[in-house]
Amino acid sequence: MARDETARESDSEASLLDRRSYLQLAGAAAASVAGLNAASATGAAAETQDDLVYETFNQTGYDDIFTDTWQQGTYDGRVSDPSKSGSHALEVEIPQGNHYGVAATYDPVEAGDIDSEATELYANTWVRFSSNYDGKSGKLPGPANTEPGGGKGGEPSTGTNGWSARGAFDASVSGGVRVGYYCYHMDQGGTYGDHFWGTTVPTGQWVKLSQYIKLNSVDGGSANADGQLKMWIDDELLVDKSGMRFTEDLSIGCNYSFNVYYGGSWTSPQDQSVFFDRFAISDTQMPDISGSGTSGSGDQTQGKPLELVAGSDTSNVQYEFTVEGTVTKNTTAGDNAAESNDSITDNGDGTVTVTGTSGNGYGDSYYVDGSFTSMSLDESKWTIRYDGTEVSVQELLPSAAPSVERFDVSTSNKLGGDRMFSVKWAAADADGDLDTVEAVVNDGSTDVNFAVNDVSGSSASGWELFQFPAGTTMDVTLRVKDAAGSVTKRTQSVSL
Repeated sequence: MARDETARESDSEASLLDRRSYLQLAGAAAASVAGLNAASATGAAAETQDDLVYETFNQTGYDDIFTDTWQQGTYDGRVSDPSKSGSHALEVEIPQGNHYGVAATYDPVEAGDIDSEATELYANTWVRFSSNYDGKSGKLPGPANTEPGGGKGGEPSTGTNGWSARGAFDASVSGGVRVGYYCYHMDQGGTYGDHFWGTTVPTGQWVKLSQYIKLNSVDGGSANADGQLKMWIDDELLVDKSGMRFTEDLSIGCNYSFNVYYGGSWTSPQDQSVFFDRFAISDTQMPDISGSGTSGSGDQTQGKPLELVAGSDTSNVQYEFTVEGTVTKNTTAGDNAAESNDSITDNGDGTVTVTGTSGNGYGDSYYVDGSFTSMSLDESKWTIRYDGTEVSVQELLPSAAPSVERFDVSTSNKLGGDRMFSVKWAAADADGDLDTVEAVVNDGSTDVNFAVNDVSGSSASGWELFQFPAGTTMDVTLRVKDAAGSVTKRTQSVSL
């Protein structure tokens, strides 16, 4: 997750054989540094999802997203089971003999998230009805603005008194729960709102509920019949209404009603619940609540959580790690969520390699299902937490992997416009199968010099010398490989 203004993409790993034919002389590298610096001075701005609300329910305080509440905090609360992904979901209980539920509102203008009334709104969430759910007609969350007093409760929408397009549920003759919209609009057929049904969903299972509304345009105080209302269930478009009229006054813009209500006048016949996980709202695009690595499938996230957090005094620091197994992005970890510029590459051999950049106290999070084979980062600039415990790189790697026993980078006095620096290293392998030790110098975007040493046995040591223009900053990576192909890497930065 690139929280800095620019982001860099790591070069794909080159083989040691390829590197042997690369820049062999420090002088040659120094001669090319100036040109490389100019070419790599630009970077791609981080692409982030533009959401007004993104709530995972993994932490307390989820109710802070609401700008108004009518019934909230009595029957709703966080639970660890069931959850679609992450550690918690929201359970909304409907006790026997009750209507509620929950009733709360999110107004994006009142919340300070936008400056003027929204005329479009997207919402996305995972929803699950308890296995015993008896779904005789009621309300679910959905877009609405009933602040003027109408557009709900038997007060038809007139164009000036409000409108609503809350979700709806009902019993299905085939079992399960029927889901759709309960909509008050200017052309509704009676005193109460119209139902626009989507499909029947099973109880006891998570389904993705995606909603979109676009208010009609208004000319000269008259509502044009060009509003839209859509609903997707598990990415299948099932409600697609066009030509709708909601309002004659666009100051009655799009709010969102987080509402679970049983009835009508009837009440819940038993204790039952509706669960929600990952709830997101946007005024520009359908929020991504999948949280999966590169597939976007929304399948249950598997693996142990890995969190990489950069130091508060860092900027544009990189990391790379390889796992034998699978890695998926955790996109709901707040300031430490992985984002689109963090890459997961399938190597085609049962391993995946993950690269990313962060800084200024932010970080990235993943779910790892497998074993680490390598990790490259400067541990002085990163905090690593795996499965809730702070760990070192060495603790993540298998015991058979080679280890870096020494990695010291020191600079000399200036030599004209250049400065030299040395890399002193020592490596060990418990299996006695050391193969190569490689020191690579990177100017921030390109590998500009390297040195490769063929080694063997259980231990080896040595040093390398490099020379570059004074005033530059270089990343130095030490890469130790054993005969089995296990790799251990460490990276440091040096300012010349």
